[in-house]
Amino acid sequence: MFDTSIGPAGGQKAFLRPETAQGQFLNFNKLLEFNNARMPFASASIGKSFRNEISPRQGLIRVREFLMAEIEHYVDPKQKKHPRFLEIKELKCKFLPKGVQEAGKKDLTEMTVGEAVATKMVDNETLGYFLARIWQFLEKIGCDMTRVRFRQHMNNEMAHYASDCWDAEIHNSYVLTPSEMVIDDRDGLSVLGVRIEVLMI
Repeated sequence: MFDTSIGPAGGQKAFLRPETAQGQFLNFNKLLEFNNARMPFASASIGKSFRNEISPRQGLIRVREFLMAEIEHYVDPKQKKHPRFLEIKELKCKFLPKGVQEAGKKDLTEMTVGEAVATKMVDNETLGYFLARIWQFLEKIGCDMTRVRFRQHMNNEMAHYASDCWDAEIHNSYVLTPSEMVIDDRDGLSVLGVRIEVLMI
């Protein structure tokens, strides 16, 4: 995190936010109350984020300032079915599951989202639904879909609160660039976060 100082003498330390989602989590009780204490529901935010990148010139996304949009979709952890899953279950995507990576390979698995959820490669319907919608979004904005894949986080890189996490990666002329992340939290309230990072160049 970037640190800075506040006040004319700079005696008070502060930090610039590395993500935009914290405000949504801080306001969760108000958001739940606004939705009449019913789930599922979602919230979204967009804003600047800052990271103390060590080598900002080493790659396309190694920058210090981001314009970031995040959607948090809150679901009951005991009920992760999605009412619109049938609309996307036949969509074919390319996946790089963690088991393949742990074996030291990079072979992609192409299958429908429905098959990925049925085989538990993707944890649940809600997670599968949002993976499919991201695939559709990337296709709609003109990405070459032969260069797009979903890469599952391995256990040693998964956040402690996550039960499943996937990055949408785009192979550009330089490197594989993660553009979006979908995380399914493990405990208590289940949150599916979708993040899109846009470079400020």
